[in-house]
Amino acid sequence: MAPPTARPVITPWVNPVTRALKEGKVCVGACSIAFGSAVTAQIFGVAGFSFNYFDLEHSQTSIEQLGGMCTASKLAGIVPIAGPSSIGDHLIGRPLDAGAMGVIVPHVSTAEETERIVQYARYAPVGIRGLISPGILTGFESPDGSDWVESQNREILVAIKVESGTGIDNIEEIAAVPGLDAILIGPGDLSTTLGIPGQTGHPDVTDCIERMLAAAKKNGVAGGPHVGTAADAEAWADKGATFMSLSFDGGLLLDISTSAVQDSRRRLGDRML
Repeated sequence: MAPPTARPVITPWVNPVTRALKEGKVCVGACSIAFGSAVTAQIFGVAGFSFNYFDLEHSQTSIEQLGGMCTASKLAGIVPIAGPSSIGDHLIGRPLDAGAMGVIVPHVSTAEETERIVQYARYAPVGIRGLISPGILTGFESPDGSDWVESQNREILVAIKVESGTGIDNIEEIAAVPGLDAILIGPGDLSTTLGIPGQTGHPDVTDCIERMLAAAKKNGVAGGPHVGTAADAEAWADKGATFMSLSFDGGLLLDISTSAVQDSRRRLGDRML
């Protein structure tokens, strides 16, 4: 097996994911939940994912860990994106100040909530994010303030996660909010609010995702669901999805480990414990 080709280092001045989505390209990201570490960031970068989505809602990852994970991601050529635990100026601003180049904010159900998120993630005059420079987010360089603000308001990815029937009911208004870049659907939570918990392939869930994709396309916003497999990603891309996260770190490790053990048992038979 040939060694992977090194990917260019990500700089805070250029976000390849934000730019690719605006061009209509499909971006598939890794999802970190089980392991909050720089090591997984490096692995996902070498593997070739478009972005590394740190789910801070369901993981044990701390803000202290996040800075190193963001730096490791950039060095490995993968865009770091944080998933705050909820909507809040500090919950959005702190991950960005730690070096994340975007946010995916969960449990968004209204246009008003979406507007607040855009405000928290953008500098004035677009938003109200607090300005700090230099820091880990700038690589401890001291950029010109005007250049920095202009670039970050352009490059930082502002995405939301719609995970309820209420959010789908309001999806037209949500997708029309200025400054929103992408919408991710959380099928698990969505299925629960629809009264069919865990049935992520149910026609009602599929219909909700398709409604989101239609609203997103109408408003020039990227969109897609969290998916379990590459086949799922392909199927949704065929329906217009361009922004998706795939499985999660623990699940991917379990899948490859299970496959390796099963292959070993087939080969070794009774000789294996």
